[in-house]
Amino acid sequence: MTRRGGWAPASRPPAVGVAVTVAVALAVAGCGGSNATSADQLRSQAAHACTAAKRKLDRIPPPTVPSDGAMFLRRGIAGLSPEVTALTRLHPAGELQPAFSRARTAIEQELKALQSALKGLKAGNDAVVAIKTLQAQLVPLEKRARTAWMELKIPACADA
Repeated sequence: MTRRGGWAPASRPPAVGVAVTVAVALAVAGCGGSNATSADQLRSQAAHACTAAKRKLDRIPPPTVPSDGAMFLRRGIAGLSPEVTALTRLHPAGELQPAFSRARTAIEQELKALQSALKGLKAGNDAVVAIKTLQAQLVPLEKRARTAWMELKIPACADA
């Protein structure tokens, strides 16, 4: 722009310069910088999510009769779903990512197993068989998650 407010032939409007600067800044930030969760953030936020889920899950009484199975599973799903949502929002960088991915995937699979068991009960499956099958499915998933959480040094999740 000229001093009088007209456009100089070789210049570009100021808005274009600002737009280019913003675009470059966003591109640089998108290369892993601002979206990545630091190790301390990961440990703090994951521990918070796991602790909250553990509190909810610990308050669920085990079914005493087969007809309580569906309620037990619904409450388990309600207790575990927020943890999965919170963990999905975390994006650790670098060396933490593989172990975190294993832990998060195992927790997601636990939730899917609960949902599948509930769906089976709604379809008329035997509650005792469904719960025993679920327990057998959860054991290796819990072990996989625990191992990954310990690797990440997040005992609150390993003990959840």
